[in-house]
Amino acid sequence: MRRYLLILLAIIAVGVVDHSVQADDSSSLPTNYFGQDAEDSSSTDFSFNDSSQTPSRQKLAIPRDTPTPLEGIRWRKKKILIYMRTTDPQLKAAFRSAVKKWNRVKVIKIKWTKDEEKANIIATDSDLSAHNTNTGVGYQTSQLGETKTEYDPDTHELYKATSILDPYQLDYTNENFRSEVAQHELGHALGLAHAPEYEHSVMVPRNIRTGITKNDRKTIRLLYQ
Repeated sequence: MRRYLLILLAIIAVGVVDHSVQADDSSSLPTNYFGQDAEDSSSTDFSFNDSSQTPSRQKLAIPRDTPTPLEGIRWRKKKILIYMRTTDPQLKAAFRSAVKKWNRVKVIKIKWTKDEEKANIIATDSDLSAHNTNTGVGYQTSQLGETKTEYDPDTHELYKATSILDPYQLDYTNENFRSEVAQHELGHALGLAHAPEYEHSVMVPRNIRTGITKNDRKTIRLLYQ
């Protein structure tokens, strides 16, 4: 009887040892046993959640020492949609002329859209005399245009720009001058800053009769190439 009891205990002990080895030795199993999908989803989650790895969060390169000063921001893409919100015929013509002239740089492409929700730039009008600060395009006592931008300060990416022309100040000027004012404002919408008075640029605040210059074209190429 004692002999049979010892044999039974030995069998139980061996069974316990064998079971514990099967539970712990997962390394001997195929790599996809626990599910390759689980491993893949873990990797996908890491890539998605790590914002520094996603393309939309990459910091945009901004060149230095450009002929025309920069705001330090730009669009991530080169195809930029613009929506015409103004109904003033003269201002509409000015904006359309300005878009054509900026497109001649052949680096960025500003394209008109009828869907305001999809637009990157809004071309509109407003009476700017109510909040005149003499910081925009204009004379000592009047402001002809203004551009407001929304951007990410961490990535330097432009999200939205609104370029405004004042119909009350521009309705009695000539067609060419209105186009030059619109060129100046769209320059801001593309990421250009005001240029010093001594520079040859459409971005000089109080001397825009040159229109877009060689310096401005070179700056846009540097900014978007």
